[in-house]
Amino acid sequence: MKSAIICIGTELNLGLTVNTNATYISEKLAENGIECNLIITIKDDEKDIIDALNYSLNQSDTVIISGGLGPTDDDITRKAVSEALSLKLYKDDKLDNTSLKFKKKVLTDKLRDRLLRQSYIPEGSIPFIPNIGSASGFMINLKGRNKRIFSIPGVPGEMKDMFNNNVLPVLINLSERSEDNLKLKRKILLTTGISESEIEEKIKDIYKESDVLGVKIGITAMPGLIKLVIVSRSSSDEINTKNINIISGRIKKEIGFFIYGENDDLMMQALKKSILNYGKKITISTAESMTGGLISSMITDIPGSSDYFCGGIISYSNYAKMNLLNVKKDDLNKYGAVSEQVCRQMALSSKKIFNSDYAIGVSGFAGPEADEKGKNVGLVYTCIAKPDGSFKIFESRFTGTRTEIKFRVSQFVLNMIRIEIEKNRVN
Repeated sequence: MKSAIICIGTELNLGLTVNTNATYISEKLAENGIECNLIITIKDDEKDIIDALNYSLNQSDTVIISGGLGPTDDDITRKAVSEALSLKLYKDDKLDNTSLKFKKKVLTDKLRDRLLRQSYIPEGSIPFIPNIGSASGFMINLKGRNKRIFSIPGVPGEMKDMFNNNVLPVLINLSERSEDNLKLKRKILLTTGISESEIEEKIKDIYKESDVLGVKIGITAMPGLIKLVIVSRSSSDEINTKNINIISGRIKKEIGFFIYGENDDLMMQALKKSILNYGKKITISTAESMTGGLISSMITDIPGSSDYFCGGIISYSNYAKMNLLNVKKDDLNKYGAVSEQVCRQMALSSKKIFNSDYAIGVSGFAGPEADEKGKNVGLVYTCIAKPDGSFKIFESRFTGTRTEIKFRVSQFVLNMIRIEIEKNRVN
């Protein structure tokens, strides 16, 4: 089953808004073994929407339209879809309550009519009543062509809610029933600290084995995280489970500790699991410079983290490094704040101050400019201090925006301490 995505909005074409909707929808489709063969972004123009819809229907089995369902004059998706399919628009009174959800206390007839535009859908379509926002969506089954159209809002929060609750379940059901009623099963492996090209190189031979088993492997990359989507189609759930376990097992063997979880796992959950499975109670602490407390924040996002997280120090300035972490002034002058020597002192001091078993020290340049001559943006030093007094230093380079680099570094650091904890497990 092939799916096309049409995102509507002049602001998208002008580059004023990043098209995150297309990324989200296509990723969700891929995770469920549904192919997205076409993505189109168009301005708020009726003819363009009609042309895009007709083209997409010729290329795909399913078309998902995002945007243009609000009450303003440029929200013309309903009208364009109706025109393209030679259908009439009619008012579904069941949608009036949500269409008027955000009405003011004093509602003029003109404003009321404008808001009620959201209650109109093409004849024969199935309405989607919104949980968030006031814009209703709809689904059209083109039975004679065995195709379908979904129209959902463009506001990201509204889009995600309606896509997940109204669109995706239908597509999964259709996908599972297609291809002679073959069943579908998927698993997602989550990785960090390794590039997409490195992954492909390590698993290139596994692709051949997966093809024989009828298993597809997809790779989705985003800042600080790469997902490996493993999808199996066969005549039974048992065969799918067996085939996915074979392929995921082979991938885990090749990639190893770079895989920190599956499906919806968070890095912090994986770290907590490793700590609790250590064999005895252990604690961790942090000393952060470039990440500005993000690592500590991520650790404490998980309930129960107070059982093992002692605390952290944000030593963003050299003054803080010297006065809070006892970093030597001579080393700061000689090697710079972003250096192996300073990072090591940060981690060891944090371990001592909090009396923790493990400690993290991080210093680097998040950009857009480096503060020290000859040192590039994205250069990061990480130190992990261990229970026996030893330590491990990592020199890494990260790319992206300032925010992306900080997140990538945090993901990397949390995974590195997780790996060290796993390697030193008591049992």
